[in-house]
Amino acid sequence: MQKVFFLISSMLLFGQVFAQNEASIRTENFNQITDTIQFKDGVIHLQRMIVSNQNEETTRFINKLIKAGEELQYHNGLGELYLIEGRLFKKNKQHLKAIRSYENAEKSYKEINNLKGLAIVFNHRSVLESQRGNAQKSVDYLLEAKMYNEKLGDSAGLVIIYNNLASHYAGLDNLKESERYFDKAITIRKKIGLLRNIGMVMNNLAFIYLQNGKPDKAKSLLPEALEINKKDSINASIAHSYSIMAEVALYEKDYVIAKKYYDTALEISSATDFDMLTADTKQQLGYLAILSKNYTKAEKLLETARKEFTDLGATKLLLKNYQFSSKLDSARVNLAGALAWQKEYQKLSDKMMTELSTKKMERAESRYQAELEQLRIIDAQEKREQVTNEELFRYRILTFIALGLLLIFVTFTIMIVRTRKERKRLIRKLNESNEVKNKLFSIISHDLKNEIHGLEGSLNLMSENEISTEEFQEIIPLLANRTHQTSILLNNLLNWSKSQMKELNAKPITFDITEVISNKFAFFKPKAIQKNIRLINKLGTTKIFADRDMVSIVAQNLIANAIKFCNPGDSIALISREKEDHYEICFEDTGVGIDPSNLKKLFAEDTFTTNGTNNETGTGLGLRICKELIELNRGNIKVESILGKGSTFYVLLPKAA
Repeated sequence: MQKVFFLISSMLLFGQVFAQNEASIRTENFNQITDTIQFKDGVIHLQRMIVSNQNEETTRFINKLIKAGEELQYHNGLGELYLIEGRLFKKNKQHLKAIRSYENAEKSYKEINNLKGLAIVFNHRSVLESQRGNAQKSVDYLLEAKMYNEKLGDSAGLVIIYNNLASHYAGLDNLKESERYFDKAITIRKKIGLLRNIGMVMNNLAFIYLQNGKPDKAKSLLPEALEINKKDSINASIAHSYSIMAEVALYEKDYVIAKKYYDTALEISSATDFDMLTADTKQQLGYLAILSKNYTKAEKLLETARKEFTDLGATKLLLKNYQFSSKLDSARVNLAGALAWQKEYQKLSDKMMTELSTKKMERAESRYQAELEQLRIIDAQEKREQVTNEELFRYRILTFIALGLLLIFVTFTIMIVRTRKERKRLIRKLNESNEVKNKLFSIISHDLKNEIHGLEGSLNLMSENEISTEEFQEIIPLLANRTHQTSILLNNLLNWSKSQMKELNAKPITFDITEVISNKFAFFKPKAIQKNIRLINKLGTTKIFADRDMVSIVAQNLIANAIKFCNPGDSIALISREKEDHYEICFEDTGVGIDPSNLKKLFAEDTFTTNGTNNETGTGLGLRICKELIELNRGNIKVESILGKGSTFYVLLPKAA
């Protein structure tokens, strides 16, 4: 379960204690810096300039201090100065320059083996990478900072590092490491007497215990955490303790105790600004109300929580709300409502996954651009250090490379143009030789192209390491479904080619057409959701004697046609009626209908087509193919339509013996 989780993100922030000077110090007083004392005074003055936002003057003064520090070989002062510069760049979102400054600070501190300074540098680099979205790199820098703090024996510093590591590992779903570092942080806090806010850390550890399937450990830790939080009078932490205690009780299926703790958590959190915990507690109480069959109360709590999650942008908790709402409607035997919530869940989940993939791609692009920019900065610095003759030589090389690339570009452009002309000629010749074949092939190839692109996109994400193996495993069923649909399309293309050569023969078998329709509804579900069209399967057991593949092609064409001519809010329903020796399968829609003057053109030899409600195009061959396939199976097809109200296609097929 997604829960509100307190992450202690305190980082090691070290400042200077500045002596107050009644007289105003001007930068002109530092034109000649001859010793380290004057250098330190310059750093103090720099801090005052930063506070007063003297941006341009600050940059010039930093460069002056760096030059002086290098001349004095004052590595400790340079390390501190580069840290200040890095923080300034980070504040101004100039991340690449901040990285460069932190690298210089690291180099300066390593010259004199200043372990404290190195710990500070890597801690700042961790914060920067976290802001840039590089979670794993942020953890790596924290581990470096941990190493230096351990060498120093700095317990207070280690407490903060362990807290941050635990929080980062929790964000990376590495719950085992998160548990280990939270436990270390608590142990050291107790050892050195740093007890303020320790209850919050204990809450976090208890939550991780529960996530790791260790409810007994969580249960034994929470009373102590609650007592400390009450002593510290931190209402948010107190409410969080009760919330986790309720979660443990829920895990143990002690619903009475769970409700008691959730009620207490809600009462406390409602009096604070901790809106996320308040909304989550309401949702959990709604779930308990479902279990106790108090459906009215459950609906009210879930609805309130849903509105609050929407305002807070809590997508994962909102997804859980949709699941609970579906369970509520299922419990009330409102299957339509339950299905509607499941659709909302899938829609939001798909949107979240799309946004997640987009963000991953954006972060990857950002990292690539950052590395590229870093290489340009290094290259520019090297160029400035070289003599004029070397620069001229490089420019000549770059010129030759540019000319070579231009020549290659022109050559490829000519080849592409020629290839396109040849392709157009061949396409034109092919169109002239068999126009009807191309029209039908465009229908099938359009669907086939969508399936292959879907497969290709998913596989590309895996090959480029944009998704993890676990995420890939989650989409394997989707890939399998896409592969199945692609196979169907290829079979359709083969059957059509046989029909053109008069080799297509029906191979009837006994089967239930309901299974075919269910598969087709599943296939068209994303398109129907996209256009806000309801698919309704009212078929009972309908066993017919016909060629299953041909019937599948007919169903696919008729459902696709119905979706094409429906508006948002319309519905498509399938109904079967038993006749003497046939079944009549009705494809009913509430779409735009067909003009009476066009009804006779639908199954004619000459192709006839109109655009759909979203300007979808077609070739006009689909219904002709349907008629041919149905007649091959000793059946019949007809249509009735009222313009503006919808259409019904009637398919008559032989009953199974």
